[in-house]
Amino acid sequence: MINAIRNFFTPPVFEEDEDKSRTAGVLFRILIATYILLPTAILVLIINPGVGGFYSPIALMAVVLVTVLLFIAKRGYIRAASMSLIASFLILSTIVDISANGEVRPISILSGAVIVAGGLLLGPRGSLITAILYGIKHILVLFLIHNKLVVIANPSIAPTPAIDGITTFIAYFMIAIVFGLASNSIYSALTQVRQSEAKLTVSNQQLQELTQNLEQRIQQRTTDLEEASALSEKRARQFEAITRISSTITSVQNLQELLPRISEVISRQFGFYHVGIFLTDASRQYAVLSAANSDGGRKMLKRSHQLKIGEQGIVGYVTGTGKPRVALDVGEDIVFFNNPDLPETHSEMALPLQIAGNIIGALDVQSIEPNAFSVEDVNILSVLADQVSLAIQNARLFDQSAKLLSESEAIQHQYLRDTWSRLPQEENFAGFRYSAVGSTQIELGEKVQPIDNSAYNEIVTPIKIRNETIGTLSIHIPQHERVTTDQMDLIKAVAERVALSAENARLFEETSRRASRESLVSDITTKIRSTNSPQEMIKTAVEELQRALGATRVEIIPRKNVPSPDK
Repeated sequence: MINAIRNFFTPPVFEEDEDKSRTAGVLFRILIATYILLPTAILVLIINPGVGGFYSPIALMAVVLVTVLLFIAKRGYIRAASMSLIASFLILSTIVDISANGEVRPISILSGAVIVAGGLLLGPRGSLITAILYGIKHILVLFLIHNKLVVIANPSIAPTPAIDGITTFIAYFMIAIVFGLASNSIYSALTQVRQSEAKLTVSNQQLQELTQNLEQRIQQRTTDLEEASALSEKRARQFEAITRISSTITSVQNLQELLPRISEVISRQFGFYHVGIFLTDASRQYAVLSAANSDGGRKMLKRSHQLKIGEQGIVGYVTGTGKPRVALDVGEDIVFFNNPDLPETHSEMALPLQIAGNIIGALDVQSIEPNAFSVEDVNILSVLADQVSLAIQNARLFDQSAKLLSESEAIQHQYLRDTWSRLPQEENFAGFRYSAVGSTQIELGEKVQPIDNSAYNEIVTPIKIRNETIGTLSIHIPQHERVTTDQMDLIKAVAERVALSAENARLFEETSRRASRESLVSDITTKIRSTNSPQEMIKTAVEELQRALGATRVEIIPRKNVPSPDK
């Protein structure tokens, strides 16, 4: 029961509308204060029976009205209840003014409080509207009484001084409550303003901190982006340089020309102070400087500069381990920078040159800048080292191929010379003569009648097979005739066709002889295998050899046992 009463007099809360909740709180406080004061007013009216008969019903109606307004406010109709409350105060003051014949009564003091309550409950315009209504009401009451349009039937209902005192107390009490609520609202508003201001100050500080942090982050991001952009541009230039270097070194196939070209191009494209190429010797004991671009490097080349693999310098370390190495001119690495031929070096990097896991040398690059090489530089320049390794390997293979080709051509030329030098003896002829009467064969050792050189000019064209001369094509023409360029080209073309035909004929004849020999050997072997008797095998072999070679006598002599010197 107590909880129900407490709940009934508790103002509703509207989470989505803070102003409405505040107005509901003010309305309920005014209504509760009215509930408290009404029983006092009724008690006074009962004590004063002269006016009680007139005001008691009004007081009871006020209790009922306040209860109804509480129910309306509980259902959320705060504005309707507020307007009804202001209207009730206006009606009550009108009744009091009429009962006093227009004289200002103590309860009329409530008009100021009601105007303030109108502002609290209905907003800023509520005070103005309430004040206007009170003014109109006062003028209307004075007009009615002055023209005697309203006459009090029973003057005894006029309040006594005691009633006036009590009424004045009630009026001041209500004024205190209303103004207290107004002050409370003002203080609440001020408190909210201060809190909002404090929150705004904190928010501004946080915003400033956030702005500063954001500016710092933006500045940091900008710096990072600039560094990343610079790094990307550097990497792009490096890859572009690698591409140019690759296209340059692949155009050179001679190893002696390739190595100096590599050192010069790398130094020019990357701006390195010194670029040296070391190759391992045959014994894999030393890394020998084979090419360099700098003046100091050329001095070292003249004195055949070499480093012990696995022991001397970072080049020795790299050729011994197969791992890249970067040295700086500080700390432990300072011992690598005591080379009088390269006094300006402040950073050095050596990269292994490898083919299929085998170390063939090292690429040594040196810079005049401290800390010139990073991990990324090592990774990118390792790609270049791989390209250099491949170029060196290709040049070596090219040299080997050229050497093998040269040896093969020499063997081929020797074979052609031997073959064509034996051919005249084997075939017993020295050549052919062609004339208007036909062609005749020149026998080996035959005396050839000389041509009258006074009447003819001789044109001699070599007959070549793979740049090896196997004969000559000699043409005699009358002296008064001149050989044109077309005729000379025709003679050369005929000489080429003669060489090709002669070589094809020789090869065909040689192949035929070889085929006949293989066939004869195969037939003899078949006949020998046709019997299982050793004597018959020997007899068959002797007869077949005698028949194939046209020999008068063929003997097979068994090998005699020769005693060893120890016996």
